[in-house]
Amino acid sequence: MQKKEETMSSNNKLFISIIDNDEMVQSLLVKILNLMNIDHFEIYIKAYDDGVQFFESNNLEEAGEHLLILDGVMPNMDGIEILQKVKSTRSNVYVLMLSGRKSQSEIEKALKLGADDYVTKPFSIKELQARVLQIIQRMK
Repeated sequence: MQKKEETMSSNNKLFISIIDNDEMVQSLLVKILNLMNIDHFEIYIKAYDDGVQFFESNNLEEAGEHLLILDGVMPNMDGIEILQKVKSTRSNVYVLMLSGRKSQSEIEKALKLGADDYVTKPFSIKELQARVLQIIQRMK
Protein backbone atom coordinates (compact mmCIF):
# COMPACT_ATOMS: atom_id res chain seq x y z
CA MET A 1 0.00 0.00 0.00
CA GLN A 2 1.38 3.38 -0.94
CA LYS A 3 1.24 5.85 1.89
CA LYS A 4 1.69 9.57 2.30
CA GLU A 5 2.25 10.25 5.97
CA GLU A 6 1.39 13.42 7.80
CA THR A 7 1.47 14.20 11.50
CA MET A 8 -2.17 13.41 12.26
CA SER A 9 -3.93 11.15 14.72
CA SER A 10 -5.14 7.74 13.60
CA ASN A 11 -8.70 9.12 13.67
CA ASN A 12 -7.91 11.23 10.60
CA LYS A 13 -7.18 8.53 8.07
CA LEU A 14 -8.28 8.84 4.47
CA PHE A 15 -8.28 5.72 2.33
CA ILE A 16 -8.29 6.50 -1.38
CA SER A 17 -9.07 3.52 -3.57
CA ILE A 18 -8.44 3.79 -7.29
CA ILE A 19 -10.42 1.14 -9.15
CA ASP A 20 -9.42 1.14 -12.80
CA ASN A 21 -8.23 -1.70 -15.04
CA ASP A 22 -5.76 0.56 -16.89
CA GLU A 23 -2.37 0.37 -15.15
CA MET A 24 -1.20 3.64 -16.70
CA VAL A 25 -4.24 5.47 -15.31
CA GLN A 26 -3.67 3.84 -11.91
CA SER A 27 -0.03 4.92 -11.88
CA LEU A 28 -0.87 8.47 -12.98
CA LEU A 29 -3.59 8.83 -10.33
CA VAL A 30 -1.33 7.53 -7.55
CA LYS A 31 1.33 10.09 -8.54
CA ILE A 32 -1.19 12.93 -8.78
CA LEU A 33 -2.72 12.10 -5.39
CA ASN A 34 0.66 11.70 -3.67
CA LEU A 35 1.70 15.16 -4.90
CA MET A 36 -1.43 16.86 -3.60
CA ASN A 37 -1.31 18.79 -0.35
CA ILE A 38 -4.16 17.24 1.61
CA ASP A 39 -4.36 18.68 5.12
CA HIS A 40 -6.02 17.08 8.13
CA PHE A 41 -5.63 13.49 6.90
CA GLU A 42 -3.11 10.70 6.87
CA ILE A 43 -3.50 9.39 3.32
CA TYR A 44 -3.46 5.74 2.22
CA ILE A 45 -3.69 5.15 -1.53
CA LYS A 46 -4.29 1.75 -3.11
CA ALA A 47 -5.08 0.80 -6.70
CA TYR A 48 -7.23 -2.13 -7.79
CA ASP A 49 -7.75 -3.65 -11.23
CA ASP A 50 -11.48 -4.19 -10.78
CA GLY A 51 -14.35 -4.17 -8.32
CA VAL A 52 -13.97 -7.83 -7.39
CA GLN A 53 -10.36 -7.27 -6.31
CA PHE A 54 -11.40 -4.16 -4.38
CA PHE A 55 -14.18 -5.89 -2.43
CA GLU A 56 -11.98 -8.92 -1.71
CA SER A 57 -9.40 -6.59 -0.13
CA ASN A 58 -11.87 -5.54 2.60
CA ASN A 59 -10.41 -2.03 2.37
CA LEU A 60 -13.80 -0.51 3.24
CA GLU A 61 -13.52 -2.11 6.69
CA GLU A 62 -10.61 0.19 7.59
CA ALA A 63 -11.58 2.86 10.14
CA GLY A 64 -11.48 6.30 8.58
CA GLU A 65 -12.85 8.22 5.63
CA HIS A 66 -13.04 6.57 2.21
CA LEU A 67 -12.84 8.04 -1.28
CA LEU A 68 -13.28 5.76 -4.28
CA ILE A 69 -12.17 6.81 -7.76
CA LEU A 70 -14.05 4.50 -10.11
CA ASP A 71 -13.59 3.78 -13.79
CA GLY A 72 -16.91 3.35 -15.55
CA VAL A 73 -15.83 0.57 -17.91
CA MET A 74 -14.12 -2.50 -16.44
CA PRO A 75 -14.41 -6.27 -16.82
CA ASN A 76 -16.15 -8.33 -14.11
CA MET A 77 -17.71 -5.37 -12.29
CA ASP A 78 -17.93 -1.86 -13.75
CA GLY A 79 -17.94 1.42 -11.86
CA ILE A 80 -21.73 1.70 -11.74
CA GLU A 81 -21.99 -1.78 -10.21
CA ILE A 82 -19.34 -0.91 -7.60
CA LEU A 83 -21.13 2.37 -6.85
CA GLN A 84 -24.47 0.58 -6.37
CA LYS A 85 -22.96 -2.06 -4.09
CA VAL A 86 -21.06 0.45 -1.96
CA LYS A 87 -23.97 2.88 -1.61
CA SER A 88 -26.40 0.06 -0.71
CA THR A 89 -24.29 -0.82 2.33
CA ARG A 90 -22.37 2.35 3.26
CA SER A 91 -23.49 5.96 3.13
CA ASN A 92 -20.24 7.51 4.34
CA VAL A 93 -18.14 6.57 1.31
CA TYR A 94 -17.37 9.31 -1.20
CA VAL A 95 -17.21 8.41 -4.88
CA LEU A 96 -15.66 10.16 -7.86
CA MET A 97 -16.48 8.55 -11.18
CA LEU A 98 -13.64 8.84 -13.70
CA SER A 99 -14.95 7.36 -16.88
CA GLY A 100 -14.74 7.32 -20.63
CA ARG A 101 -18.54 7.11 -20.67
CA LYS A 102 -19.62 10.61 -21.58
CA SER A 103 -23.33 10.33 -22.29
CA GLN A 104 -25.63 12.50 -20.22
CA SER A 105 -27.66 9.43 -19.26
CA GLU A 106 -24.56 7.67 -17.84
CA ILE A 107 -23.50 10.75 -15.87
CA GLU A 108 -27.05 11.28 -14.59
CA LYS A 109 -27.33 7.61 -13.57
CA ALA A 110 -24.07 7.73 -11.59
CA LEU A 111 -25.05 10.93 -9.80
CA LYS A 112 -28.52 9.59 -8.97
CA LEU A 113 -26.93 6.44 -7.54
CA GLY A 114 -24.84 8.56 -5.18
CA ALA A 115 -21.61 9.51 -6.95
CA ASP A 116 -20.27 12.75 -5.50
CA ASP A 117 -18.74 13.86 -8.80
CA TYR A 118 -18.17 12.67 -12.35
CA VAL A 119 -15.13 13.41 -14.53
CA THR A 120 -14.83 12.17 -18.10
CA LYS A 121 -11.68 10.79 -19.71
CA PRO A 122 -9.46 12.21 -21.01
CA PHE A 123 -9.26 14.53 -18.02
CA SER A 124 -7.37 17.61 -16.94
CA ILE A 125 -5.01 16.89 -14.03
CA LYS A 126 -5.68 20.31 -12.46
CA GLU A 127 -9.46 19.84 -12.73
CA LEU A 128 -9.24 16.35 -11.22
CA GLN A 129 -7.14 17.66 -8.32
CA ALA A 130 -9.65 20.45 -7.70
CA ARG A 131 -12.57 18.03 -7.72
CA VAL A 132 -10.79 15.60 -5.36
CA LEU A 133 -10.00 18.46 -2.95
CA GLN A 134 -13.63 19.61 -3.11
CA ILE A 135 -14.83 16.15 -2.07
CA ILE A 136 -12.24 15.97 0.72
CA GLN A 137 -13.39 19.38 2.03
CA ARG A 138 -16.83 17.84 2.62
CA MET A 139 -15.25 15.19 4.86
CA LYS A 140 -13.91 17.62 7.46
